[in-house]
Amino acid sequence: MGAQRQALGGAPVPPQGSGTAGLHGGAPQMQTAPIQIAEADFNTFERLLGETQLAYSNEDFGRLKQLATEEMMYYFRDDIEAVKKQGLASRTTDVKLLQGDLSEAWREGTDEYATVAMRFSLIDVKVDRNTGRVVEGDPNKPTEVTEVWTFLRRAGSGPDGWQLSAIQQTA
Repeated sequence: MGAQRQALGGAPVPPQGSGTAGLHGGAPQMQTAPIQIAEADFNTFERLLGETQLAYSNEDFGRLKQLATEEMMYYFRDDIEAVKKQGLASRTTDVKLLQGDLSEAWREGTDEYATVAMRFSLIDVKVDRNTGRVVEGDPNKPTEVTEVWTFLRRAGSGPDGWQLSAIQQTA
């Protein structure tokens, strides 16, 4: 994937990948294999979209830690803290998946990945932390967003094993 991955608030997320050194100390190489994604997996991706947006909006780090990888947690935390320093809070509501398209799904060692282009609508505003007054966005008008989310699970853990691993915002 050529574009840089980003967290919800726009912080870059390094591309996924782990591996073992190739022969003679060459570049890391990881054997990958395609995997099948079932309807239950897609249902989980949709659920994670809503639950992640809600946890982010509520600044619920405990819940975000359950929903996302540790690396994503750091980006969420940094995004939330940056908005906090401005005396603001991000609030999202009414998240609705409009379309989800599987881009790719693969296994690397014992990890499985699925990348899904998700088009969704939501109410997305920034509010003053002290007064609750909306300072950015329209609380009555949903906006449409398309992002590419990558999910990770241990092979064999089933549809409930997925966690958010990366987000790539599209133009």
